[in-house]
Amino acid sequence: MTYKLCKFAFVMAFIVVTLGALTRLLDAGLGCPDWPGCYGQIIPPSADEHDVVEEGKAWMEMIHRYVATALGFIIVIIALAVQSTPNVSAKIKWLSRFLLILVIIQGLFGMWTVTLKLLPQVVTLHLLGGMSVLATIFLMVLMLRKDPDIATPNKPKFLSLFVLVLLSGQIALGGWTSSTYSGLACTDFPTCDGHYLPPMDIAQSFHLTEFSDRNYEGGLLDPEERVTIQYTHRVMALFVLISILLLVKQLRKTEQFKPKANILLGLTFLQIGIGITTAVMMLPLSLALLHNTGAVLLLLAVVYINYSVFKAKN
Repeated sequence: MTYKLCKFAFVMAFIVVTLGALTRLLDAGLGCPDWPGCYGQIIPPSADEHDVVEEGKAWMEMIHRYVATALGFIIVIIALAVQSTPNVSAKIKWLSRFLLILVIIQGLFGMWTVTLKLLPQVVTLHLLGGMSVLATIFLMVLMLRKDPDIATPNKPKFLSLFVLVLLSGQIALGGWTSSTYSGLACTDFPTCDGHYLPPMDIAQSFHLTEFSDRNYEGGLLDPEERVTIQYTHRVMALFVLISILLLVKQLRKTEQFKPKANILLGLTFLQIGIGITTAVMMLPLSLALLHNTGAVLLLLAVVYINYSVFKAKN
């Protein structure tokens, strides 16, 4: 029963992450300027009921909230079910508690995203929170499924963990790129704004401690600062690619790891291709959403590989 609930929660979490990305890409994050309701109502008002409402964006924001809330309730049920099941391991029980705390924090970031008017730091952390919830549920599904152990002396634990950390940093950079509206800062490739090394301003582009009560919708950074963010995201992608290639090489030394390595490699090149195409085609919604989905799939692949590597026996 718990296993089925976790699989259902995984599907729900994937939908929530996708809806969150769509909300962000449609500039619907402030479609409802209040929280938890929408213009003081449970259901968004129609355009003729309120002078300033954008009905489509309001519905997009509220659908995201409704589905996220439903996921939260499911996670509470999972946590209670896991704690009351005697044959579940202590690791899974602790993971379910962590997941419950994580989804509560994620709910708070959802609120702050609105009340702090799309503050980039909060929007980025909200994205990372959604990814973390999805990855944690996925890990619970793997642990409950109890795959057969792999026996191999080749266990690149450090490298697989390093790739996970590096990829998480790249996803955070992608979130920062999106939340600062820097996705169109460079629309050429491999150059950026016609330069292989464009003028940049690192200090102002990543001023993470700056807070204000301004509305951040549309972005407030200068063009040079947005170029810096976009260019940094590209350079980081190169480091992620190199680290994944090294990991794939190590994984292929073990026969049972080869399929996982091939999937990881395929997803990596697919994601890079989508990222380049998204930039040169001026950020079309479909490709931008696909780029977000690619990041999700890449993260899940790396989580799966870490799980398999750390679970493997000598």
